[in-house]
Amino acid sequence: MAGFNGPLMLKAVGRRRGRQCFETLGVSVFTDLSGDICIRVPKGTITDFATVPWGLRWLVPQMGRYNPATVLHDHLCRRKDCKRFMADAIFRNAMAELGVPLWRRVLMYYGVRIYAVIANKR
Repeated sequence: MAGFNGPLMLKAVGRRRGRQCFETLGVSVFTDLSGDICIRVPKGTITDFATVPWGLRWLVPQMGRYNPATVLHDHLCRRKDCKRFMADAIFRNAMAELGVPLWRRVLMYYGVRIYAVIANKR
């Protein structure tokens, strides 16, 4: 079955760099539509959900239907065995599995790609 294995269970863990952060209380598993990719996000993963510049939060709020995809993306970006480009592509596909509208998926995908280029994290 494609998508995530269930709802996110989280607890607030305070602020870091001015942003509210959360910790996962259980394991989350994402499987893509083809079944070729299955990623386990471990309990204890820290996330701030969507890191969006303040002036754009009216368009893309920090939290939304895409929450599980942002936690997955945060996890993948921390893994040494995952290239940033692949993490961003999986993020885009996970948002599609969650039913995030196409215009928002495109906006968020190119947002993380532009950040990767600017921060030299290709």
